[in-house]
Amino acid sequence: MNSVKILIIDDDEDLIVSTKILLNGNGIEVIGAINGEEGIKKALEEKPDYIFIDIDMPGMDGWETLKKIKSHEELKNIPVAMLTATSLSDSIDREEIEGINDYITKPFTREDIIECLRQVYDF
Repeated sequence: MNSVKILIIDDDEDLIVSTKILLNGNGIEVIGAINGEEGIKKALEEKPDYIFIDIDMPGMDGWETLKKIKSHEELKNIPVAMLTATSLSDSIDREEIEGINDYITKPFTREDIIECLRQVYDF
């Protein structure tokens, strides 16, 4: 795979901007959404190769966003990693783990994102 389009769904706009600065170019295009509803809309429009979703967002949280994304036929096979400020095992149960490929604890590095992508794509 020569280039990868990723979608970051997080209510922290600064995190989205810094992730774009960190990753745009070098074969990675970053798209951002500041809430679950916008994230679902952008996922449907952009068809990203990988989606990163913050667990703790106001309104529609990350788990609800994940369920809605996976309910769309054209999105259900897109790999997803959850973004969390705490250890994932502290905040979820087994059923929630089933819908994700990975998780990243914030703050994350460029290498954390690349590692998620490498697990799925030849990147």
